[in-house]
Amino acid sequence: MTRHMISGFGAALCVLPALAVAGERVTADIDCATTDKALVYDCMIMLRGKDSGQPVAGAEIAVSASMPSMPMAHNVRPVTAMPMGGPGGYQAKIELQMYGEWVLTLDISGPTRDRIVETLHFSKTNADATDRDHGKMKMEGMQDGEMKDMQKTE
Repeated sequence: MTRHMISGFGAALCVLPALAVAGERVTADIDCATTDKALVYDCMIMLRGKDSGQPVAGAEIAVSASMPSMPMAHNVRPVTAMPMGGPGGYQAKIELQMYGEWVLTLDISGPTRDRIVETLHFSKTNADATDRDHGKMKMEGMQDGEMKDMQKTE
């Protein structure tokens, strides 16, 4: 009888989709889209194990937003992301105070604990991940040659 229970348990494990290991660090793909209401965005979040690449199901996610260019002036109260779609999929609706660059913080608990911080640029039409390569930024008012000279001295 014990042999049949073990065999049945093994078969059940084969049927379940592979999920991230508890305690594993996670990564998030965040895609925020505009809604009919100005400054309100519908954010889809996909959590995966950083090493395994497997979806993270059963997580509790608090999503908060702050505007790095105006610290302590523009902070959005955290909202809870709800499970959406298949394993690892979550949805949160955030309401911002103005357009521009915002930092989204995902505080994750459940099968694992982690914090993910992602910078996005929110506009009237979309939200895009911000690529912050400061080495390639041209400082306002500098000529091209001056920027190259500055990079050589660093």
